[in-house]
Amino acid sequence: MGLLNGSASYSRFVTLGELPEEAVEQTWADALEANGFREIQPHSEEDMSAGWVRFDDAFESSWVPAEVIESSGVVVLRMRIDTLKIPAVTLKAHLIAVEKDRMKKLQRDKFTKTERDQIKVEVKKDLRVRSLARMQLIEAAWNIGSGELRLFSTSKTIAGTFVELFEKTFSLSLRPVGAITVLWLRGMSEEDLERLESLESERFHLAGR
Repeated sequence: MGLLNGSASYSRFVTLGELPEEAVEQTWADALEANGFREIQPHSEEDMSAGWVRFDDAFESSWVPAEVIESSGVVVLRMRIDTLKIPAVTLKAHLIAVEKDRMKKLQRDKFTKTERDQIKVEVKKDLRVRSLARMQLIEAAWNIGSGELRLFSTSKTIAGTFVELFEKTFSLSLRPVGAITVLWLRGMSEEDLERLESLESERFHLAGR
């Protein structure tokens, strides 16, 4: 949570595309809500859910249009990622216990593979209902004037999830900011950038005496 705790670790992106010409706040408020966070249903097979939540409330997925863009021209975003996975060790231990109990009740020595698979499904569903999802809150600050966006995470996995959600929500593309992007932002042509990217590195050093 970089914006709240002052963390300096972030990834930089720049937005590509045209912003809505009219009703920007309403358009984006509707888009944020349409892609808002949805709880994982324990009885489903879903392991991960990602979506937007309000910056001031991790459980709220609705926005007031007038609050979408700050007076400074910055859009503050918060993405919530929930993960609900039962550790393999935990699942195996509970599965063994349930199988032993049922074999004792049914006076059986063993179960068939089909029966064991069915028991495994039942045990997994029961554990999911009893478990809490792991929550992550990822923040970003987007300056719509300059197009620069700072994602307060350096995880490639989180960045990939964020980019996918952002592009789906705002119908804009996100491009990571690196040396090539900086040159592009300063006006270097696509042709010259392609030439630059095709160059191979060369090691230079002074010959030893």
